[in-house]
Amino acid sequence: MRSIVKNSWRETEDGWKAGLLLAEPGGFEEITLTPGRDLSLEVTSERRCTGFAPAPGERSPCPEFREIDSGSQCPECRGKDIYSGYVRGDTDTDLDGEFSVYLAQISREVKVGVTRTGNLPGRWIEQGADYGTEIISNLSSAKALENEQRISSEGTTERINKKDKIQNPENPAILRKKMENEDIDTEIVEVQEKTVYPRIETDSFQRKGLFEGELKAVKGQIISNGRLALGLTSGKAIRKPRQRGLNQF
Repeated sequence: MRSIVKNSWRETEDGWKAGLLLAEPGGFEEITLTPGRDLSLEVTSERRCTGFAPAPGERSPCPEFREIDSGSQCPECRGKDIYSGYVRGDTDTDLDGEFSVYLAQISREVKVGVTRTGNLPGRWIEQGADYGTEIISNLSSAKALENEQRISSEGTTERINKKDKIQNPENPAILRKKMENEDIDTEIVEVQEKTVYPRIETDSFQRKGLFEGELKAVKGQIISNGRLALGLTSGKAIRKPRQRGLNQF
């Protein structure tokens, strides 16, 4: 039994590629998500703690790989995680470095977010954005969160559901309209073309169950075999399939 941490993205000479990072008792494992790779896994309803970040760029496993009822961390690991306050939007959080505020169009919605200055487009790719633009840069973590909360309070969402991310907009018209309404004039980046994967070509989405066959596409935290798109939720446990897919009969 292992649990999903996330799709971890890296920039290569060919483009951005993903690996499925998994937590297990005593450590972690990463499965490379190479286009065309055969995968066979089953996402269950069970959840296991994914560990914590003791410092930027580091991750430690949960001491007991605890079973949890919701979320992705047990209370002990959440208390040790340096990003816990930041994820909650706690403006008293003071992480080192400079941060940027951005807008991203994901399918038919626009969200506001914060990441470290220079961490774009990696953050957009990780979230499954189609288009993105950096609107404020070089802020402290607290100031970046203040600006994010201000923009959010004016009607721009901070989160988009995975099931709403598999559609593929032909252009950034929705983002461009938002920018015009807010009198923002910054460069729009086409995000998915920076990855090595084609676009997802199915409307069938699920959060658990069997995933078998050749990996066709990866978008953010979603994988697709062409027949279905599977949302990878942090904390959910995976196992070797107990179901039998149609291609096994």
